[in-house]
Amino acid sequence: MVRGTFRKAGRKLIAGVLPIAAAVAFAGVAAAEPGQVAQAPAPVVQQVVEPVAGGLPLQEVATNPGAQNSDPVANGAVTGAMAGAAGSGILSGVSCLPGFIVAAIPCAIIGAINGALWGTAIGVIVGLVAPGAVPQVLP
Repeated sequence: MVRGTFRKAGRKLIAGVLPIAAAVAFAGVAAAEPGQVAQAPAPVVQQVVEPVAGGLPLQEVATNPGAQNSDPVANGAVTGAMAGAAGSGILSGVSCLPGFIVAAIPCAIIGAINGALWGTAIGVIVGLVAPGAVPQVLP
């Protein structure tokens, strides 16, 4: 059964990639003609540097030390887990409805657990890479 599934998937993959490969093979690689190179004059930019006496007003971007939980990684993990669990639980429950209505609840629970795990992983990555994108738990 699994072997037949892989065979069908392989056939579909080849059927989807074949037209693209044929188009690339017949079209060739695009290249500019070497004789037609035009150079525009570079604009002259003059920078003026002035010291700021009072300093620049800085905004708090990533963390607020007065917040209840100011760690963007932990907040990203929790936010990702909640969003993943809700989205995957709903979609998994709805996908099991056409067969048996009784099976929708276990499907939703399994989907919510799976979505929470993936959401946590993605939330941790977002908290590490872009801490300003993660909302904080306010006091």
